[in-house]
Parts: sequence; structure tokens; C-alpha cells
Amino acid sequence: MHFHLPKPLHGWREFAGEVGIIVVGVLIALGAEQVVEDWHWKGEAEKARAALRSEIRDDDLPQAYARLAIAPCLDDQLKQLQAALDSNMDRSRFAALAKTYLPPSRTWDDEAWKAVVATGVLAHGGSEEMIRWSLPYRMIVTLGPRNLAERADRVDLRSISTAPGQLTPMERDRVTVALEHLRSDAQGMRDGSKVLLSAAGDAGVPLTRQQQKQAMGELRPQWGKCVIAPDSWTVDINTQSDQQFRD
Repeated sequence: MHFHLPKPLHGWREFAGEVGIIVVGVLIALGAEQVVEDWHWKGEAEKARAALRSEIRDDDLPQAYARLAIAPCLDDQLKQLQAALDSNMDRSRFAALAKTYLPPSRTWDDEAWKAVVATGVLAHGGSEEMIRWSLPYRMIVTLGPRNLAERADRVDLRSISTAPGQLTPMERDRVTVALEHLRSDAQGMRDGSKVLLSAAGDAGVPLTRQQQKQAMGELRPQWGKCVIAPDSWTVDINTQSDQQFRD
């Protein structure tokens, strides 16, 4: 039995040419679609980078710098409180001194980072970029809870009666624990701020000289001469463990 293929209306050569034209047209359309998609993702990625830079540079870095600058002030106050406790200072005087310990409580923003992770908009650029941005945000999401813990410990320090007389043994125990926690909080906030500033610089978002000058100008009227401008915060961020800033 013999089969005969139907002949194209204008011949096989013309038919092949028409098919080729169709294939080329499809390939061109697919290529154009890919170009448009790549252009779209590049635009979205640049918007994401701009949002990350703004969030870190304008919100989180000035707070970290300020925390380093007032670290000597907070250390001095904690030493004064410990000395007052050791000297059996009158309860009302100690309560008044405790109320002067006011480490700043700030929001450590990471909304832009959450959006980037949720959308995966920077994943198209490869893992290296995501890792580079994740390093400063690793510290931001650690400093927030640590700052909240510090605020709770400060409340514990101040939650004693203002009545005259000596601290009771129970009050002394509570104050002793609160002071120990506050010292740990201050250390964690100081070290974490240093790591954040270093990691942000590595990610291409350094704190500018103008921002440093502005921060110092805002701090000195409130904190006085104990404020010291940090001269360096370079650390090897790869040797830092998040847990050390949480304990």
C-alpha cells in the first residue's frame, strides 16, 4: 500500500518558507517578551535597592551611630547606680537616680527588607546581592528586640517605692538583677550598632559625614560632654554571631 502526502497549494518550497517566517516571528515575539520582562525586573530591582538604601541610611544608621556616641554616658550612669546601691543610698534618692537612666528606645525598621524577601525581586540578580543586603538587616532585626528588652529592664529598675528609708532585701535583689540586665543590654546595643554600621558600609550604604555631624549636634544638648563621636566601627561581620546580641 502506498501513501501519498498532500502537496501544498504552492509547492513544498513555498510552504517551508511560510513556516520559516512563522517560526522566526514567534522567536522574535518571545525574544521581545523576554527583553520586556528583563527590563521590568531591572526596574523593580532598582526600586527595591533604593528603598533598602533609604531605610538603612535614613532610619537605622543614625540610630546606631547615636547609640555608639552615648555609650560612655550610659556606662557612667550604670556605674553611678551600682555605686549608689552598694552604698545603701536612701530609697527615695535611689529611685530618683534610677529615673534619670533613659537609654533611647527606637524603632529599628526593616519593612523594605520584608517586602524584598516576600517578592523575591532581588533574587534575579543572584544570591550574592541578597547575602550582602541581608547582613545589615540581620543586625536590625536583632537590635529591635534587644531595645525592647532594655526598656523592660529599665522599668524593673524604676519599679521601687519612693518612700524614705532603706531598700528592702527584695528591692535590692530586683535592682541588682535589673542593673545586670541593663549592663548586658547596653553592651549588646553598642556592639550590635557597630556591626550594623560596618555591614551597611559593606553593602554600599555608609553613614555620611553630614549625618554624623547632625547626630552629634542633636545629642550634645541632651547628654552633654560625655558624648563621644565614634571614630571607627570596622569589624569582621562574618565572625559575629546574632546570639551574642540577644543574650
